[in-house]
Amino acid sequence: MKENKIIFALFFCFSFKLFAETADKIIGKNDLVEVNIDGSNIPLKYKNLLDAFGQTSEVCTATHIGNGYVITAGHCFWATEVLMEHVACNSTQISWGVRADKKANLISQCIEIVAAQRNKFGDFAVIKVAPIPDVFILPDLTQYPVPSDVITIFSHPDGLPLHWSSSCQIEKAVDPHISKEFIQHQCDTNPGSSGAAIINANSLKIIGIHDGGYVTSDHGMNYGTYIMQPQLMAVLKELGFN
Repeated sequence: MKENKIIFALFFCFSFKLFAETADKIIGKNDLVEVNIDGSNIPLKYKNLLDAFGQTSEVCTATHIGNGYVITAGHCFWATEVLMEHVACNSTQISWGVRADKKANLISQCIEIVAAQRNKFGDFAVIKVAPIPDVFILPDLTQYPVPSDVITIFSHPDGLPLHWSSSCQIEKAVDPHISKEFIQHQCDTNPGSSGAAIINANSLKIIGIHDGGYVTSDHGMNYGTYIMQPQLMAVLKELGFN
């Protein structure tokens, strides 16, 4: 369902709101590629990353960053404007490695929401899972991404097996519908892509977490939380990431 400009204008006359994962976020032509079981239809450099991506039982996308810690969107775990910490989440499972007609190679239980928050500055969750996947992708806490950086996203749009967004770039934070605190990008996503890692296509490290987006009749933009968002970065550093 497409959101119209009038609705967005009303939203932002009052306050910034995070967009629910209800609108299509295919911007321009559909660049989503369903990943083959063996990853043979995506660039070779990404093949070793594929088992780091999981699908939550809430139909969001999650990414293992190491030592059993997983990142996703805060709204996938009922986050509020105030930071949530050390909350049980054992009703949630994450299925790893679901591609094409391949079933999960591992199913993990969410043990704890280490931290989660959703406000105009960020929309993130860091959770602890067990058993721990073998594959992980490190967050990049060393340098702040800039417009024109090439990025890519792997996610489970519409609850489907893993899809690749192809590549896009970080856009200048000029879209009036989205807080300037967020990454703005036009990599294709759909409901279910929430929480997917935004990956630098050159370093293969995580620079953000995809949160949502919007499409009108003539424009669209997706957005995500910077991995170096101060609250999120503090949580990750406390967990030993650097």
